[in-house]
This record gives sequence, structure tokens and C-alpha cells, in this order.
Amino acid sequence: MTQSRAHRPHGGPLDHDVTDTSVRGSAARAPGPGATTPAALVSPVVTTGPAPTRRAVTALQRSAGNRAVAGLLGRSRPPTDRPEGQPVDHGHDDRERTGQQHVDRRRDDLRRAARPDDGRPDRRGPARATPPQRFSTTDSAVANVASVFGATARGGAASVMGAVTFDSSAFSAAVARPLAVTKTGTDLDLSSATYTASGTVRASGPAARVGQYEIGFLQTVYESSRNFYYEPTGHSPGLLARIAPTIFGERTKVSDTCSTLPVRDGDAGFRPWYGPETVLAFSATDPATQNTSMQDTPSTNQPWTVGSGTTTQHLVRTDGRDRFRSWLAVKDTSSTTAIMLNYADWLVDYGTTVAFNSASPAASVVTPTATSGARVTGTGDSTGGQWPLHNDPVANDVATNVQSSW
Repeated sequence: MTQSRAHRPHGGPLDHDVTDTSVRGSAARAPGPGATTPAALVSPVVTTGPAPTRRAVTALQRSAGNRAVAGLLGRSRPPTDRPEGQPVDHGHDDRERTGQQHVDRRRDDLRRAARPDDGRPDRRGPARATPPQRFSTTDSAVANVASVFGATARGGAASVMGAVTFDSSAFSAAVARPLAVTKTGTDLDLSSATYTASGTVRASGPAARVGQYEIGFLQTVYESSRNFYYEPTGHSPGLLARIAPTIFGERTKVSDTCSTLPVRDGDAGFRPWYGPETVLAFSATDPATQNTSMQDTPSTNQPWTVGSGTTTQHLVRTDGRDRFRSWLAVKDTSSTTAIMLNYADWLVDYGTTVAFNSASPAASVVTPTATSGARVTGTGDSTGGQWPLHNDPVANDVATNVQSSW
């Protein structure tokens, strides 16, 4: 067929892997040059009092964790480094010299420790840095069981049971907007700009298991309709044609579409992948990193005229669109099911108006509409709520031209 739905040049590697970082600091303030420090502030402020009870420690541990318990116990210990005979400065409030001081401070400690982390900047230092975008998943028939023991085995259970964890990063998808218009003496060809998607994946786990996985792209077509509209020169539709054009219309519509939707997009027989150029194996090391990319340039073409003699009709406009989702995925080579890591939705709009030149069809003026062209409409992690088709047929094998009236 002349209609092409997938052009797949070889994918290329990315420049580097991305590493998770998470930064949280605290800033210390020092007095400015020439500033004097009151003696009362130089002397250490020590909180003394009875040690917290076991019940109090247990309650604090459940609500705020071990770190808050350590802080409370540290403040409850008597000083060990105060010179003998040196008085303890408890501040300027007489109330702090009483047992009420310990009750108030412990209550404040509990409130601060139990306060949820609402993402606001830490007043004691700079705001925490936002970590890079990543997505992680673990593939193993016993991964859920391994996770139960992970807390005590420090993740060792997952490795012993053969689980492999995948961290994807630097996933991106892009396509230029303009619709490409190519005119010959016989045909009009409409094509999107080349869509590209790429990503990097780090696999970790037992080295032998890591080496059994591969990375690649899948794509599914959810909508496909490229419509070409023809009419006779000087045609004016009658009343019935205006009321029910698909029944009484004399003008011709040719649709380049797929007889089956949704349908897998890619090379027939190379299941489930989009194409062999996107598929790369992980090395048998722990960890191993691979990156891959895919490309697609959907296009369609039809003649300037249909019919012959007195029934000849010429092209006056086009519309319709293709809608895709592509996934970055990994797969155990012994399995037929891929694991989705990231996805991107994208589409191509084929809208144009045509000023036909009967003397020289190649000189016809084709003007893309305001909505025409390609664009990425969304990206995300995992499957995105839709599962790619893994089996044949593929879009090129079910492409067909359907003729109707309009």
C-alpha cells in the first residue's frame, strides 16, 4: 500500500543517566562583626528533671518515631561537662526554674514531632530540593512476598528471590507541530513531523537475572481516519443531499483508515515491540543501564481527482486524525508480556483546505487548518490506565480505503 503509518530509523542513546538526589540542610546564624554576646547566652542552657516514663517514650515513638524519642531523652539527661560549681542559667522566666518547665517543653516536643510534614520550607534552613522525576517498579513473581521481608532483610529478600528493580529517568516525547504538505502532478501527500520518544532505565538485582531483560518501545493506535473530500467542478448539493449527505450526496469522500481499532503499531511478527531498532538488552551486571528511543512519521496520500469523464471530481479539503500512545517498557526475554515504565499520548490532525488547479494540480494551494499538525498531549508513568496491544495484526496490515458520500 502507499499509505505509511510508521517510519522507524534507528534509535540513539541518551547522554547520561539521572541519579536521585534529595537535599535538606540547616543554616546556622553567626553574630555580625563587632557584635557582643551577652554572658547569659554564652552559658549553656540545660534542661533537667525526671527521666520520661516508659509509657511516655512508647507514646512518643508511635506518634513521632525514634528520632523524636532520642531528642527527648537527650534533653532529659543531666549535664556531664559543666564545670563544678558553675550555676545553670535557666533563662529569664522564673517559671522555667520550676517543674512546670519540663511539662511545657515535653508537650512542645510532642507537638513539633507529631506535626505532619506539609512540604513548607524548614525555618531552620533552606527548603528541601525537589528530586528528579523517576519511576521505579520491581518485576518478580514473588516481589510482593519479598517486600514483606524487605524491612528486616534490608531488601535482601528481593535479591535472593530473583526480583529485578527498574528505575526509569529522562523519559521525554516530542514532535514538531506543522503538517508537511507534498504535492506531485497526481497526488497530495500529508505527513506529520517525526515523533520521537526516549528514556533511560537502570536495572538492579541479581546480575544473572538483570541480563535476562531487554528495553524497548511499544505503540498502539486508538484512532485513525485520514479523510479526503472531492466534488465536481461547480457542484451545488441539492436539498436531499444537504439533509442526508451520506445517503443522497453526490460528492465523494475517501477515508484512509484501519479496519480494526485499536491495533498494535509496529513491525508484524516482532511482538510486542514497535520495532527491533528500539530493543536493547541489559548486560548481566548489577546494576545495568540502557537507553533507547523510537521514531514515527505517520503519513497518507490520495490522488487530486477521482472518477473520470463527466463524473470526475477534484479534491477540495481534508480532515481526520491519528491518535497514539507509546510506552517505554522492559521485558524478560522468556516472557511475552512487557512491563510499562512511562507513556506518551500524541496525535496528528490532517485538516487542510484545497484550492485545486485543474491546469496544473501540483500548483494547487493547500492550506493547513489552525488545528492541523502533530502534538504530544500527555505523558506519565506506568501504563497510564491503558494496556498496549502485544499481538498482531499491526496497523499497516489493516489499513484500508473506504469510499462514501458526503
